[in-house]
Amino acid sequence: MELLHFHTLRKAVQSNAYPGSHADLAAMGATLQEVLADSGLFEDVEVGATEDPNQLVVGLCHFREGVTEDDIAAYIERVWSDRLRYPLWEAHSVIVDADHVEFEAATRESTTGHYVTVHLVAQKARIPAQRRPLD
Repeated sequence: MELLHFHTLRKAVQSNAYPGSHADLAAMGATLQEVLADSGLFEDVEVGATEDPNQLVVGLCHFREGVTEDDIAAYIERVWSDRLRYPLWEAHSVIVDADHVEFEAATRESTTGHYVTVHLVAQKARIPAQRRPLD
């Protein structure tokens, strides 16, 4: 989905529902942390919660060398659909650039329930430069 269209949908759900509680955000964050860390694709996975309604759950991670940005985007979309999103409604957008994948999503629990928004940034891991041996 195009980012502008996603932002329009997210704003609409935010005006008709309330953000998830601390417990809701913690549950979503814990699941996101688990699926990223257990995949073997990522390192340095950090997930947390904010009070910003546009990104209630945030994450930053690095994906390993040898994995393409398209593979990372596909994996994130799959786990969003299979493990993270609520069953009632969801919308998401993925931006894939060289060495960088950015995922934004929103989901609503029920017609009278809360929503959760997610913003995840995955960057290609950098291999540190090797020091030259001392003479």
